[in-house]
Amino acid sequence: FISLFDLKKIKKINKNKFNIIFLDPPYKEKNIILLLNEINEMNILIDKGIIVLHRHKKSVDNFDDKFKILRTESYGNRK
Repeated sequence: FISLFDLKKIKKINKNKFNIIFLDPPYKEKNIILLLNEINEMNILIDKGIIVLHRHKKSVDNFDDKFKILRTESYGNRK
């Protein structure tokens, strides 16, 4: 079992770049920015790549300037 915050342990990921990364962490996870920063440090997302993040609609996440929210959609209790 590898925690979602241990991406660097997955050697095959380091050799690839992705157009889209889907993240579906537990709703109550508060450290999403740590995961996003790890993705950024590993340089595994192409320059115009997109991260789709599944969250509870009431969650308030603060992202640094490295990330730009393009769109937010709500479906039931999810966003």
